[in-house]
Amino acid sequence: MIQRKIFGFGVLLLFFLLPQLVFAQKGEKIQTIVIDAGHGGKDTGALGKVTTEKALNLAVALKFGKYIKENLPDVKVIYTRSTDKFVELSERAAIANRNNADVFISIHCNSTEKANSAYGAETFVMGESKNEKNLAVAKKENASILLEDNTDAYDNFDPNSTEAYILFSLSQSLYQSQSLDLAGKVQQQFCGKVGRHDRGVQQAGFLVLWKTAMPSILVELGFINNTKEEQFLNSEKGQNQMALALYRAFAEYKREFEAENHTGDKPVADDPAVNRDNTYFSVQFASRDKKVASTAKTFKGVKEVEMYEYNGAYRYISGRFSTKTEAMKRQKEVRALGYKDAFVIAFINGERGTVKQAEEALKNLKK
Repeated sequence: MIQRKIFGFGVLLLFFLLPQLVFAQKGEKIQTIVIDAGHGGKDTGALGKVTTEKALNLAVALKFGKYIKENLPDVKVIYTRSTDKFVELSERAAIANRNNADVFISIHCNSTEKANSAYGAETFVMGESKNEKNLAVAKKENASILLEDNTDAYDNFDPNSTEAYILFSLSQSLYQSQSLDLAGKVQQQFCGKVGRHDRGVQQAGFLVLWKTAMPSILVELGFINNTKEEQFLNSEKGQNQMALALYRAFAEYKREFEAENHTGDKPVADDPAVNRDNTYFSVQFASRDKKVASTAKTFKGVKEVEMYEYNGAYRYISGRFSTKTEAMKRQKEVRALGYKDAFVIAFINGERGTVKQAEEALKNLKK
C-alpha cells in the first residue's frame, strides 16, 4: 500500500512538472462559462438542520446561470449538473475542458465541527493551503472521491492525507492571476453588495480545480450548520442575492477582460497611420507566469517563437504573417505538436488587437 501511494504521488508530481501541460491563454472574449454545483446525488455534502449542501449549491447555480442567460446572451452557460445527480470530480473539470470554457466556477457551502461557531463567505483558487483552516476545507470538498467507483484519475490521491497536499504547492496554475482577479470580484459582491461577512480570497488544493485549463474558482457561500446562514441560503431571497452577486462579479470580469483584449469598438481599422510592418497575425500557444527561454527546444520544436508580456503574464507566439490564412496554417502545425489550444491573434502597430481589426486595417491600406 505504501509503495503504491508513493508511485501514485510520483506520477502526480510528474504531471505537475511536464512541460507540455502549458495551455494557451483563451481567446479575446469570454464566450463560455461552466457552472459547477458541488456534490449531488449520493454525495449530499455538508448537512444543515433543514437542508443539504447539494440542494443549496444547485439552487444558486441554476439562478446564477439564469442571470447570465438573460443578461449576457453572447455567453454560453454549461452546468456540470442541473439536477440532483452524482458527478465525479474529474468529470466536472473534463466538462469544462471539453467545452473550451473560458471560466469555471464551482459552488459550495461550508460547515464546521461546532454549529454556529463560524460564518461568512470565502472564495478559493487552486494553490497551497496556507493554514489548517484552508486545508480542512479542501479535505472536506475532496472527500467526494471516496464515493467514486474509479479513483485512477487521481493517481491514488488520499484526500485525508495531509502529506498528499504538499504536492499541490507545486501546481502553479497558469491562470492563477486571472483566477485571483475573479475571486476578488466575487468577494467584493458577496460582502459589499449582499452584506456577508468577508472571509477573504484563499488558496487550497481542490481536486475539482486541479485539471481545469482556464481561470477557475471555488466559492463557499456560507456555513450551512450556522442557523442564521442556513436560513438565509435556504430562502428565495438569499439564493437570488448570492446568485446575483456571482453574476455581477462574472459580468465585471468579462467586461474588463474584453476591454483589455481590445474587443470593444475602438476604431483602429480606420487609423491612417497603421504600419504594415508592425501589423501582423501570429499564433499564441502558451502562457506562463514566469519567463522562460523562447527556444524551439523549450517548446517542443515550435518554430519562430517570440515572447510578449501582456495582462500580467508572458505569452508565447509563433511566426509573423501578413494574412490570417497563413497564420491558420501555422496554427495547425503548432496544434499537431501538442498545443491543442493554440489560436490566431493579431498585432496592430505592434500592439495587441483583434483579428478582425487587423484584417480591416490591412484591407484599408490596400485601398
